[in-house]
Amino acid sequence: MTDLGYRRDRRRFQWGGFLLRYRGPVMGVQVAWYPRDELTVWLVKLVDGDFPPYPVSIGPDTALHYFDLGDLEAISGRQRQVTQRQLYSLPTDETVGALADSLRDCGAGLLGGDLTQLPLLERRIRDRTRTHTIAWLGAERAHELGW
Repeated sequence: MTDLGYRRDRRRFQWGGFLLRYRGPVMGVQVAWYPRDELTVWLVKLVDGDFPPYPVSIGPDTALHYFDLGDLEAISGRQRQVTQRQLYSLPTDETVGALADSLRDCGAGLLGGDLTQLPLLERRIRDRTRTHTIAWLGAERAHELGW
């Protein structure tokens, strides 16, 4: 990340895992892994230069700031180069390298401050959330919640 002009913002090691944050002028990157959770790479739209809180739940009007690298890969037409098993395992150089390459390839625009991909990412997240809410709670309850 430092090769892109980002600076390390936070480094936390706890519960057998880690959370790393890098901050740029408009976007940030958060990488986290904890045992029994998958390795996640989030592109984060900063608010007033800071990492905003992660939302507890997503509703139709929730401001979205955290975007998973997997979603960015999907809208970019890039096939994920790591398996779910690799993401849930202790991160290796191979896994981290593949995710870093993908971040550079798919996220170059966002990391450089070009936010034109955000509406596609937001639509993808809201569509997925709506689908899951309907499946989980039923169409009537989802409609009551604004979906």
